[in-house]
Amino acid sequence: MSIGSKGLAIILSAGLTVLATGASAEQHVAVAAAGVVSPVKKESKQVKEAEKAVAAREKLKQARLAIAHNDRRELEKLKRELKDYPLLPYIDYWAISKNLSRLPYDEIDEFLNRYDGTAIGDWMRVRVLRELGSRERFRAYLKYYRPDRISRTSLRCYYVDALIRHGDKKQAYALIEELWTVGASQPKECDPAFNRWINDGGLTKELAWKRHYLSVTTGNLDLAAYIARKMDKTDAQRAELMRSVYRSPEQILNFDKFLKKDPEYRDIVHLALRRLAQRDAGKAESAWQRYSASYLYDDDEQDDFLRYLALQFARQDNPEGLKALIKHNDGFFDERAGEWLIRQSLREMDWAQVEFWIDQLPAEEQNHERWQYWKARSINEQLRKGGSENDTRKELAQQLYRKAAGERSYYGFLSSDAIGQDYSFVDKPAPIKPEQVEEVAARGGMQRAKELQAIGEFYHARREWNYATDDMTPQELMSAGRIASSWGWYHKSIQSILAADYLDDLELRFPLAFSDIVAEVSGRMGKKSALDPYLVYAIARQESHFSHDAKSHAGAMGLMQLLPSTASETAHKAGVPYRHSWDLLNPSTNINLGAYYLNSLLSRFDNNRFLAAAAYNAGPGRVSGWLKDTDKKLPFDVWIETIPYRETRKYVQNVLSYSVIYAYRSGTKVSLLRKSEADSKL
Repeated sequence: MSIGSKGLAIILSAGLTVLATGASAEQHVAVAAAGVVSPVKKESKQVKEAEKAVAAREKLKQARLAIAHNDRRELEKLKRELKDYPLLPYIDYWAISKNLSRLPYDEIDEFLNRYDGTAIGDWMRVRVLRELGSRERFRAYLKYYRPDRISRTSLRCYYVDALIRHGDKKQAYALIEELWTVGASQPKECDPAFNRWINDGGLTKELAWKRHYLSVTTGNLDLAAYIARKMDKTDAQRAELMRSVYRSPEQILNFDKFLKKDPEYRDIVHLALRRLAQRDAGKAESAWQRYSASYLYDDDEQDDFLRYLALQFARQDNPEGLKALIKHNDGFFDERAGEWLIRQSLREMDWAQVEFWIDQLPAEEQNHERWQYWKARSINEQLRKGGSENDTRKELAQQLYRKAAGERSYYGFLSSDAIGQDYSFVDKPAPIKPEQVEEVAARGGMQRAKELQAIGEFYHARREWNYATDDMTPQELMSAGRIASSWGWYHKSIQSILAADYLDDLELRFPLAFSDIVAEVSGRMGKKSALDPYLVYAIARQESHFSHDAKSHAGAMGLMQLLPSTASETAHKAGVPYRHSWDLLNPSTNINLGAYYLNSLLSRFDNNRFLAAAAYNAGPGRVSGWLKDTDKKLPFDVWIETIPYRETRKYVQNVLSYSVIYAYRSGTKVSLLRKSEADSKL
């Protein structure tokens, strides 16, 4: 873990992190209020603390150089000068790590005893165990291993191997069964322990079959074939048949071949039915009727398969098959399938069916504002189309709208618009005590997290924060949220207030982060478009919770989660300097590029914000395809509700509602939809 040139650049701006990242004045006011310190004195104190931090970080750099040059005398001198510095444990960690291959046990023991249970202590333990395991120092491994602290599979396998060689073999074999019975390949560190266990006769027919079955169900056919080679001839043949029906599940329709009484055939049939359902739910349902009578599946197994079958009918866009499935199985109703039928009815604008399927949902679900809104909407549409003046039904619709309007959400705002009511924001600051903020902020883990963040060591900063907050009470988490906000660490502020389950502090949940950048960019780019600061805030809040160093599995980076390829293309068009993917970790660069790309989507989709948001998430090509499918037949709310991708549907709803909340946080009143958006047919 080195600071590097980027980290040193951050060090030079030490102590001014919040100001440098564009924090709004509200954070400074809030922190001052929490500490009851006058603005002038506080500013002077901040300057002194910043100067002290810069000096300490320069000595930290010198300590790293002393470690690199094996200058122990200089290192000890610097450690004495840094005795009160929060990252002193990390200097010790770096020093030991440099010589870890020599296994300095005395230094390791002293470090682990001193920092036991801390983030850096546990990380050192992991490093030591990796070194010991790779060198087969298993007696020492047993000394340092902590079953309650270690979850990494490779280290658990080393532990089992150590127990087999130098500990309790019975305990080892009990643990190895758990490591064995998974449907994925285990790391190479597990091979020696598995081989010893197999050679000692630990692998039974049942365990071999179980892992083979799990491997096939996860599609890992190569692993399954490897496991089958450890079976006797009869089981190996059945295993080969299982892999065959996985590839070609239609074989299951040969009932004479598969209606056997052996339990292994039962597993084959169950797997094949699910695979067949993925391809043709109708055929799978017919086959299920034959096999379920023969194999006598219990109630839980039947319910599980019917739910899976219902989902496949929905995915295959087969509403009639799904309705028949529900009709022919008394007492069966799958909530997800029911929601799909509601959305299918919405696509068809069949308002009576919308209401009917909402009424089939569990009572708890019906009371969600989503379904309150849609039931009210369906009632009103039926009354309008029928020309009826049913006062009882009209009042029911109004009651449902009023209930939903009490929520601070997309559906709550829609319902408020439907009845001409002001939005409900329910903005209540968390009950945070200044003295507790001070106490929590002074804890060692919090101080280390703050300093690691300041020098650009974000991975270890997050680990320290997570350790520090792991066992906090809700009250302490609220204080942690306030602290993170004052540091400009907005995603941790949001994370903490959510973990405290306090949802009404809108300052902490929806921070006006990087406000100077957002205001400048949206003001410059939004002069001729629908791009406003509230939309930019909403996208960044949804994408990353304002984590400037966020990275997704797909490779998207930074506040507005841009792919490097998109960023490169956008930078060329926008004239924004961009050379490397890590430039996206710079808030200004990321917001400039993200806003420009968002603005281009607004231009493509006629300044329609929810279409642009959908395109930002799912891609403009998909959105254009969805618009082509609906052919300007659907009102905006139906179009959004029937977006094929659940993730994109939720994304769009969040972005719209967050935009309203950010306008409120900025002292502005806006509607959920602009008139052109609300009037649009899609």
